[in-house]
Amino acid sequence: MSLKQLIYNPFQLVYNHLFSFGLVVILIFGWIHRDDNYLSAETGAGYLLGIVGGSLMLVLLLYPLSKRVALLTRFIPVRYWFGIHMLLGIVGPVLILFHSNFQTGSTNSTVALICMLLVAGSGIIGRYIYTNIHHGLYGTRVTLNELKLKTENDHAEFLRLFAKDKRLNSQLEKMEEKALRPYTSLTKSVLHAIYLAVNARRFNRKVQRLLKNSYRETNENTPLPDNKELAHLIDHYTLALRKTAAFKVYERLFSLWHILHLPLFFLMIITAVIHIFAVHMY
Repeated sequence: MSLKQLIYNPFQLVYNHLFSFGLVVILIFGWIHRDDNYLSAETGAGYLLGIVGGSLMLVLLLYPLSKRVALLTRFIPVRYWFGIHMLLGIVGPVLILFHSNFQTGSTNSTVALICMLLVAGSGIIGRYIYTNIHHGLYGTRVTLNELKLKTENDHAEFLRLFAKDKRLNSQLEKMEEKALRPYTSLTKSVLHAIYLAVNARRFNRKVQRLLKNSYRETNENTPLPDNKELAHLIDHYTLALRKTAAFKVYERLFSLWHILHLPLFFLMIITAVIHIFAVHMY
């Protein structure tokens, strides 16, 4: 890890937590005072919040456009457009909530508000899935071969430390085959990933028992390696298996999320336009 990453990662973590905490406080404040009539959607600051919030939601379109229009990435790289997209995808809905005073109104405004909340919720879910198939929020995409390579390296490390035990090797291969087994059904993939997570401790104990037995049989006069080192190696190995199984689930979910998110976004735009038209016409 580079010096830049060592400095950036903790800073980014603190920033994310502070931003999330501040956002929650603002939303709670708005919800508590929703009946105090500080803001009106028709006039003044409340009306202005609606215009600014709606405009920010339109700016969200620049991120998908930046992937196709070279002019947009001439000065701002795609990853920064992605950051802008996520930031405005939170700030915009918050402004709209204050514009509506956290309350529903006419039918068209209620439909527009619900669509916006669905899009915002979908974006939060998408962000979570995204970070599980990429190296961080702005990193490159993880590949299944990369995860498999980590598992293979851990497997090789076991055999290096505990000699060429065929029985141990066979057991490790069975565990890896089960974790890496392809499933045609998303439901089966999800259940398998949950199964691995729930049984992680049992898997750890099983591998530890296999390793200790292998070591005693092949190194009778040599003491067992440090327990902490052994536990760390086993945890790393089983975690790699779980990450590989979970990655296949997140990859499928991300594909399905893409299919759902874009239509929801355009539905939100359509309902917002109808709402604006209805407000100014009537």
